[in-house]
Amino acid sequence: MLLDELLNDFPRERFLREHYQRRPYSGRAAAERLLQLGTWDTIDELIERTECDVLLARQDVPYTGERPRTAREARELFAQGYTLALRQPDQHHAGLAQLARTFSAELHGRINLHIYCTPAGHHGFGWHCDPEEVFILQTTGRKDYLLRENTLHPVPLPEALPSGALAAKETTPVETRSLSAGDFIYIPAGHWHMAQAPEEAISISIGLMAPTPLDVLDMVRATLASNPVWRRRLPALGHASGLDDARKLELLRTLFTELGGELQRALSDPGLPLRFLAQTARFYLRAAGIRGSGR
Repeated sequence: MLLDELLNDFPRERFLREHYQRRPYSGRAAAERLLQLGTWDTIDELIERTECDVLLARQDVPYTGERPRTAREARELFAQGYTLALRQPDQHHAGLAQLARTFSAELHGRINLHIYCTPAGHHGFGWHCDPEEVFILQTTGRKDYLLRENTLHPVPLPEALPSGALAAKETTPVETRSLSAGDFIYIPAGHWHMAQAPEEAISISIGLMAPTPLDVLDMVRATLASNPVWRRRLPALGHASGLDDARKLELLRTLFTELGGELQRALSDPGLPLRFLAQTARFYLRAAGIRGSGR
């Protein structure tokens, strides 16, 4: 398994039990074959031959110019201290697409893959947290990762990410883990982190958004939409209503109790778990496929 290659001789069962969705892990990866996916050759090809999205930032300040269209333009911005972040390159590159699909199949989640290229003595992005489980393989150079537990806004959703400024209000200790080429780090979803590059560094970041109970609720909602009980309209509840506030609240309490029973029956459907696994797996794998035309 790919996860086993990243973990090297660290037991997968122990990683899943002690670290996954709990606390960071770092070590030497055994996935030497993946190092060739994170090189300047790959970056140059993605910039010049595809429409891969490229985000640039220097010391946490975004670049406001146009996307570089040639390797030379990208190298010039890099020389000025800008970190290059190539977003979703797996949609344009066969090797990265296979990496994304394999990871999605092994851990069951939607993949958000990036390649980061950071100049020596700089950092692109400040303190932040991600909604995904983040697996980073250092392919070139060295990076120092600063980490701290998020106790103020843990397990964030993609649509409600806390500002990195909140990290400064944490009282949890900051730890530093240094990665050289071939090393690997796992950062749990919601964990505060930032990276600094004492020397030129390239890394592949694999973000995995595991399903949440809200995804189960979304699936059940699609089923409930076929039920007239859930499609019926509520009575007039505005100022023109003949009901006073007390009777409106009592009506809603009774209705919600009834609907709660309907929801419980839907969640108790013995076929729901299998349908959920199959539907989400298909969605995640489709999302990780090549969509660009530049390869």
